[in-house]
Amino acid sequence: MELRERLGLIKRAEARLAAMKTAALTAYANLGGEGLARRMALEELQASKQQARQEVETASQLSQVPETLDALGAGEIPEAHAKQIAKAASQGPVDEAVLVEAARHEDFGTFSKTLRDHQHEQSGDDGKSLMAKQRERRSFRFFKSPDDGMFVVNGRFDPVAGNRMEAALADEVRRLANSSKDSDQTAFDQRMADALENLVCADTSDRKPQGTTLVLTADWDALNQELANARLLDGTPLPVSEALRLACNADIVPTVFDTKNQELWVGRKHRLATEAQRAALIVRDKHCIGCGRSAVWCEAHHIEEWLTGGRTDIDNLVLVCKSCHHNIHDDGWTVQRKRNGDYELRPPPAPYPDSQSVHARCGPSPPTARATYPRSGGKLTTKTRAHSNLAA
Repeated sequence: MELRERLGLIKRAEARLAAMKTAALTAYANLGGEGLARRMALEELQASKQQARQEVETASQLSQVPETLDALGAGEIPEAHAKQIAKAASQGPVDEAVLVEAARHEDFGTFSKTLRDHQHEQSGDDGKSLMAKQRERRSFRFFKSPDDGMFVVNGRFDPVAGNRMEAALADEVRRLANSSKDSDQTAFDQRMADALENLVCADTSDRKPQGTTLVLTADWDALNQELANARLLDGTPLPVSEALRLACNADIVPTVFDTKNQELWVGRKHRLATEAQRAALIVRDKHCIGCGRSAVWCEAHHIEEWLTGGRTDIDNLVLVCKSCHHNIHDDGWTVQRKRNGDYELRPPPAPYPDSQSVHARCGPSPPTARATYPRSGGKLTTKTRAHSNLAA
């Protein structure tokens, strides 16, 4: 059996087993309540107490979305997608048929975005109630582990707070790296720990508190003369009222860059991407074109290398994280632009006896970034609707 077919068979089998587990736990809950269901999960699934609670909660949510459960039992949708639908349905109104159909053919990342958009649309109030519910679920734990005496941090934050914190951490990680005299070989999670400590314990009398730049995008509805379709950098829909609140105390940087002040084609004048170019790349690529990592952790890469005459122009730059940047420079990965304008990273060709193509070896193509900025007279233009990029 071909490896690809084998993986497909495993996916369908896992989905059917998940549906069977849901049916069994639901039956136990109907017989003796959730306590009995949790006890059986502890004993028969050999789960921890926390895992048992999660299993029973998931089974309860799935039992409320019959179309999703049927598709899961038929092996038509992955377990992770089904859990997302069930959780969303427990939080507010959803069109289950629409989500199940999307789950049949979308990967996890794409489906997560589809689900967020769907919840925003179904909320009926421009997503304000959804945002409020997310904020109500925020939590933060900070405690000393009895095992080794180290402190543990665990938290959940709404999308706005999370994006602001991620931007602040990324900025502090870069600041620490730039201020280090030696080559920093510290592991990434350790650098994150150092950045968090610095931000929390900063002496504000000696140093200005860390600022953050939160990138928001929105369409300008010319017909109604108002903003619409406001989003966070990661694609999360945002109520327009929330976007305006965030912009109240911040400058507004337009995505349709001013042709007099914000040049995106600077040729050989600068080696590093300008602030205007980085902002444009963040709006265009949204994440690393190789692995999908958040744009705040990414670097601007010259498609045609600077050392071989490449220009620092917006159409010669893409966003890549540090790891994918090393793949390009050290391992021969290349940036390719597809017919639809998307950029992607492709690994170097290598002979594998079990593979008919690169993608058969590597699996689905990585997340791609849609190139939405055509070159016209050396400036950034749009063809249809105007956009606004709000920095808060």
